[in-house]
Amino acid sequence: MILASVVDTGDLLEVIWVSAVASLVLVAATSLAILGVSRANAERREGRALAATFYGALAFAGAVVCAGGVVLGVSVMLTKG
Repeated sequence: MILASVVDTGDLLEVIWVSAVASLVLVAATSLAILGVSRANAERREGRALAATFYGALAFAGAVVCAGGVVLGVSVMLTKG
């Protein structure tokens, strides 16, 4: 079959599952970062310093995961020949 000689199905399946996992992780991290920022501001206004600190840390962790995903993606693209 001509298609089988042109398309490597193993590599194609790897691209599909890696992109699905990466997109789910990055969407979850972005959502947590947005939640953390918005809730930290609300908690700070209400005078709850501990909760504001927790949500601030959640926002920071989400932002770090997002930045790490971008760095990992760019490094993979640059090393693939």
